[in-house]
Amino acid sequence: MSQAIIYTRFSPQRNADESDSCEIQEGICRTYADNNGHKVIDVFNDADVSGKDEYREKLWQAIESLPRGGVLIVFKRDRLARNVFLAEQINRAVGARGASIEAVTGDVAGNGPEQVMIRQVLASIAEYERKLIAMRTSWAMKQHQKSGKRMGRYAPYGYEIDPDDPSLLIEHEREQKALNVIAELLHTNKMSVTKIMEYMNVNMADYARAGRWNSKVIRKIIERA
Repeated sequence: MSQAIIYTRFSPQRNADESDSCEIQEGICRTYADNNGHKVIDVFNDADVSGKDEYREKLWQAIESLPRGGVLIVFKRDRLARNVFLAEQINRAVGARGASIEAVTGDVAGNGPEQVMIRQVLASIAEYERKLIAMRTSWAMKQHQKSGKRMGRYAPYGYEIDPDDPSLLIEHEREQKALNVIAELLHTNKMSVTKIMEYMNVNMADYARAGRWNSKVIRKIIERA
């Protein structure tokens, strides 16, 4: 009987499927371990963590806890990583400990060239899906904002929370003037983000919510436009 570590990860995305929660993943992995002769010696959970984030404390703790000849069990390979580079890093780290990875669903057994290629293709698909979800989420948020729907705790620059309906946004007249100037500097004068920031700090510093413009705020305004 080989020793096994279970690792689970649950996405922070708003549309994440609750059926993939860490608790449910752990239960499925424990059943898999029992059916395949593995003894679970520890469990590590990353809740509300993206699969693109390589700095996951619980993930690397799970790998460091693997005994030689042990098995890292996950529900699906994309619980470990949703990009090809990170997936390869994890594979190498597990292999360096003399251990292996087994996924309950969608896995490919073996370490031959064909099996490695298939796993890399699956990692590429997971990365594509992550980017597609991010793109759809960003588009949806922009559409909601354009229709006046409040999407967060604070109103984005250029808007304020409707006092008559806190679920909606209305235009902030003074901040809209600054938005128009930024748009003109970007599209008409072809200024860079840095140049726009410098111009706004010289000419319209009091229009910034923090009393001074920075490149991060300017970029967010441009991306949201």
